Amino acid sequence: MTRALLLLLITPLLAACFGSAPPVPRDHYYRLLVSSPADISVAGRLAGVVRVESLQADGLLRERPLLYSESGASHEVQQHNYHYWTDSPPQMLQDQLVTYVRESNIARSVVTPDMRVRADYQISGKVKRLERLMGGGPPRVFVEVELALVRLSDNALLLVDNFADQEPEAGRGVGSAIIALNTATGRVFGRFLNRAQQAFSPMAGDLTRPGATTNTSASVP
Repeated sequence: MTRALLLLLITPLLAACFGSAPPVPRDHYYRLLVSSPADISVAGRLAGVVRVESLQADGLLRERPLLYSESGASHEVQQHNYHYWTDSPPQMLQDQLVTYVRESNIARSVVTPDMRVRADYQISGKVKRLERLMGGGPPRVFVEVELALVRLSDNALLLVDNFADQEPEAGRGVGSAIIALNTATGRVFGRFLNRAQQAFSPMAGDLTRPGATTNTSASVP
């Protein structure tokens, strides 16, 4: 009895000495949202359906925590604690690329593999970098994606290249980094689209003239 009473008296004193544990920071979740493309002037639209495949990625780029480099070096990367994307980077980038290509209006239709629609062109790629650079200069972000365009009728590789861009952060918070990542990703998509237009061949029937009508129905294989 005496021992139990002693413990009751000592416990509040020990708690006062060591203090209470600090509150655990709450988790934050972010979306990748790329702005609509600027108006694009082209001789015509793609005469067919474009399918955007699921993008590939390795290692940490398949996970949801935001990535950063404390030193700013390209060979070093860490994961943020408590800061996550709402989905994996490859899935978010595919979703945004689909929307971007649709809104550019350079193709009759833009679909994804789950729609099970026969396509005439295929866009595929791999996420190389999507990260914050904290050192080696002002805080900034870096985006790099490998993208390829294939004409499926003859498996002709029309374009394949790495598209990269960086954007300074307006502040030092993660929120500023997300805005910068959205901006840099939009420029990456824009450069790919510009290069893709140059790869289209009217002689191969890739383009239709403005105002020309096409059969918009798509068949399921």
